[in-house]
Amino acid sequence: MYKKSSLGKLKMVNKGDLNMKKSRRINTYVRPKVVKEEIKFPYKRVRIDWIDIISEGGWGSVREFKNMKLATPVSEGWLFSKDKETVKIFAGYDVDEEGITFSERSVFPTSCVKKLTYLD
Repeated sequence: MYKKSSLGKLKMVNKGDLNMKKSRRINTYVRPKVVKEEIKFPYKRVRIDWIDIISEGGWGSVREFKNMKLATPVSEGWLFSKDKETVKIFAGYDVDEEGITFSERSVFPTSCVKKLTYLD
């Protein structure tokens, strides 16, 4: 597909590029902004230090077995909810006409959470 430049010359462009404005930087484009209704985001950023099991399927000596420790992973995201049984977080979200949808959701047993830190 061809598009006429500001100098009157025809340039070959991809179909998807027709909706983009040329920026002042060479070979870059700025996508048109999509206006969304601004809503108050009700979730806080958190870091969770937690414990997890370690499992090995192979053979090991007594010494190797005694030296096995629990894993101590760290997860970050927005706190969805917290009660006496679970802590729920998510790492991605999208806002549309129907509200918020969540991705990369995790549910932790409260007994496995060693520390919860608010980041904001």
